[in-house]
Amino acid sequence: MKPYDHKDIEKKWQQEWDKQGIYKVSDSVLGKENYYTLVEFSYPSGNLHVGHWYAFAVPDIFARYKRMKGFNVLYPMGFDAFGLPAENAAIKLGEDPKTWTYKHMETMRDQLRSMGAMFDWDREVVSCDPKYYKWTQWMFNEFLKKDLVYRDVTSVNWCPKDQTILANEQVTDGKCERCGTEVVQKNQEQWMLRITKYADRLIDDLDPLDWPHAIKQSQKNWIGRSEGSEIEFPISGSEKKIKVFTTRADTLFGVTYVVLAPEHELVAELKKGLVNESEIDAYVQGANKKSELDRQQSKEKTGVELKGVTAVNPVNDESVPVWIADYVLAGYGTGAVMAVPAHDERDFEFAKKYQLPIKEVVIPNRIDVKNPPVPGKKSQERWNVQAIVRNPKTDTYLCMYSKEFKWTTFPMGGRESGEGIIETIEREIREETGYINLKFVKILGGPVRAEYFAAHKDENRVAYTHGVMFDLVDETRVPLLAEEEGKHEFLWLPKSELVYPRIVHAELNDWLSRWDGHDFAFVEPGSLIYSGVFTGLDSEEAKKKITEFVGGKLVKTYRLRDWGISRQRYWGVPIPIVYDPAGKAHPIPVEHLPWLLPTDVDHTPDGTSPLARSKELVERTEKIFGAGWRPEVETMDTFVDSSWYFYRYLDNNNDGVFADPEKIKSWMPIDLYMGGAEHTTMHLLYSRFWVKALHDLGLVDHNEAYVIRRNRGLILGPDGEKMSKSKGNVIDPDAIVNRLGADTVRMYLAFMGPYGTVASFPWDPNGVVGVRRFLERVWAAQEKVGTQPTEESLVRTLHKTVKKVSEDIEKFSFNTAISAMMIFMNEFDKQSTIHKDDWKMFLKLLASFAPHMTEELWNTLDEQESIHVTAWPTYNEALVVDDTVTLGVQVNGKVRAEITLAVDATESTVREQVLAIPEVQKWIDGKEVKKFIFIPKKIISIVI
Repeated sequence: MKPYDHKDIEKKWQQEWDKQGIYKVSDSVLGKENYYTLVEFSYPSGNLHVGHWYAFAVPDIFARYKRMKGFNVLYPMGFDAFGLPAENAAIKLGEDPKTWTYKHMETMRDQLRSMGAMFDWDREVVSCDPKYYKWTQWMFNEFLKKDLVYRDVTSVNWCPKDQTILANEQVTDGKCERCGTEVVQKNQEQWMLRITKYADRLIDDLDPLDWPHAIKQSQKNWIGRSEGSEIEFPISGSEKKIKVFTTRADTLFGVTYVVLAPEHELVAELKKGLVNESEIDAYVQGANKKSELDRQQSKEKTGVELKGVTAVNPVNDESVPVWIADYVLAGYGTGAVMAVPAHDERDFEFAKKYQLPIKEVVIPNRIDVKNPPVPGKKSQERWNVQAIVRNPKTDTYLCMYSKEFKWTTFPMGGRESGEGIIETIEREIREETGYINLKFVKILGGPVRAEYFAAHKDENRVAYTHGVMFDLVDETRVPLLAEEEGKHEFLWLPKSELVYPRIVHAELNDWLSRWDGHDFAFVEPGSLIYSGVFTGLDSEEAKKKITEFVGGKLVKTYRLRDWGISRQRYWGVPIPIVYDPAGKAHPIPVEHLPWLLPTDVDHTPDGTSPLARSKELVERTEKIFGAGWRPEVETMDTFVDSSWYFYRYLDNNNDGVFADPEKIKSWMPIDLYMGGAEHTTMHLLYSRFWVKALHDLGLVDHNEAYVIRRNRGLILGPDGEKMSKSKGNVIDPDAIVNRLGADTVRMYLAFMGPYGTVASFPWDPNGVVGVRRFLERVWAAQEKVGTQPTEESLVRTLHKTVKKVSEDIEKFSFNTAISAMMIFMNEFDKQSTIHKDDWKMFLKLLASFAPHMTEELWNTLDEQESIHVTAWPTYNEALVVDDTVTLGVQVNGKVRAEITLAVDATESTVREQVLAIPEVQKWIDGKEVKKFIFIPKKIISIVI
């Protein structure tokens, strides 16, 4: 047997697969269903890192598996080739961006081929190829016809160094994610896509998709749909009004100030002549330097009062101050909010910092499930106080057990007219328990509303209850009132035993949440209080009624903004627009597409678009359209390129359409899309919008592109930190492939942990060597292959392995699938031989994971066709069912012995065998067996 030489084997079979064309995919195969598996195509940055391998080589396992299961599988690859790094290289190195990009693509193609993945390279897509971006430009113009594209002046994130607009997602901590320069805000005219038109559909259409909840929720949060009310606050002494948007009109009585975004148009008018006008100006200037994303995520709440300006609350005519604060955004809602600190966390933090009033107007609404209201009984409203009395010496709490009603309560009672909270509860404690020496600690926030049946009064009650904490100073007591004597047993319980419904108060969990003195806003729905005629209403019901009462209107608003795609860069898709001498924009006719990037461009940043410095572009425009016409000099955001690339894989050489409609129908939507979590609120959202727009234009027959989406995790350095050249922890996959082989790297990455979950896995050098050793064991095992029958026990293990590996691959649990194959090899090592048919079955299981080595082993068996075009093995159901099962024997709940039984053993047989076990006899000797419980394959339990 020759040694396992991965270098020769992998090179040999990669060349042979290319020669045979076994990975070329037809658009239809008789008797096979199409299955489209997609991974995000890569930016040609130069060299593959281990993250590329994790992104592309592991999903290849699934694609190969589906192919062997009888599907016609498409697993394509291409390059997302436009982007700023190529342009930066042109500036720094003086190298043409196109030359730089194509050189890097060629390097990466060779590296991608070394994976042994089943990419059909004849379908390759390159986004910077004019044959590709011709259709990007064509779609732009089709969107323009349908008013999905428009020109507008908007506030943008501007990077002074890169001299370009940045999307919110490209700004981190107020800095450009590429170069680290502090981003500034500026108003600039740009081309916009109406993604907001699709906001509702982008949310609602998520429901039927087989996507993890976290991905769906991230998209919903980013779109940020809110259903609420628009309400106007008149400005005192002025005709002007502040229109606010709120999702909590039910809290209108709790407004203690109004906040404007620093950019709000009213700020410039209202600040004039104020004593702190200069302070306001400085704050506005500072806010303009921050991106919207930074303002939303900032933990520090800052603001400035417009001193002397007040607004009038329309629900009660109260005057409240007006502030500006950068946690309010001009583009969200109306750019103004009514601040209710008691019921909004941001408002609460702001109010605490600036010592503004906090008025509670919504309180928790609880139902006592142990003593619920009884239908038909009269109802009484009460204001109660409950006492939580702690004995500091024992850290226990005073409770009262009612001998008549069999319930445990805190000391409590109703407030009499004119009585204060503390006065009420001190009286009740004295009358019910006799304790008189108490130290007041605190009131546990506002009241809680609870509904229950008061059996001692034979009536339902709606109680508004305050909780009050005391410490017991000493145990001095006075005699109880005669009517209280003997009614209760007094209990001192530890905090751990204060559990509802043992303690019958429905308010108990509210008191526990407020116990430790942490201030917070109550943001849940509840019941209104201190709200005039609306007091007592459920908060959801009150929203509409209060909105109508003040003349407001119900509206929807969104966090999502239209997608600005203009970039002041060279290396991107030229926007296919020209301007006539009067300055009117015109789409470039289809016969002039692709509208090519000019080549005579100076890339040095000077605050203008590089295309504006192209003489060739101007001359081309005037030659086609006439003197005085000028070209658009901006290029498109590169997220446009990746919004439709998956269609071009289906028909990448078609010059007449972006893809043949019949091919689109045969492959779309994509069955499985694997990608990075960092693209959840950018690429995924943008491409979903793009597909819906194409659908509305009648160009595709579906409005969602991805049936299943899974986000992969992150590979960390051996030190557990994110890989970084500066930390010296970057893993070069080429070096590992050269030393240990591509099959080893593929399998190790699949073995690190479950795929399709967002988790981080540190690279373990010992782990990758362990996988190599496993493959060497498989290689050596070929010596045992023959025509002698395989031992029955190993046959059973093999069929169980087929079942396990098949199920685990379907769940993307590649790691446990590999574990199952390792277990099989452990059993195989104990045997002297295996029949070649059983060996072939195992090789087919391994083929998706280690395609090169299994192809070589398959070939040594004189097989003429590739293992990768054979059928996935099937298992015999009878062989995966165990004949025996081992169970623990419990005696009075503790396992005292084990027994191995036939799986079809009867209870009488099991009882006889179990009672004969010496370890069991020891525990039941001389005792009566009250119960013998036998649940087949699960439990044997003896009760004595």
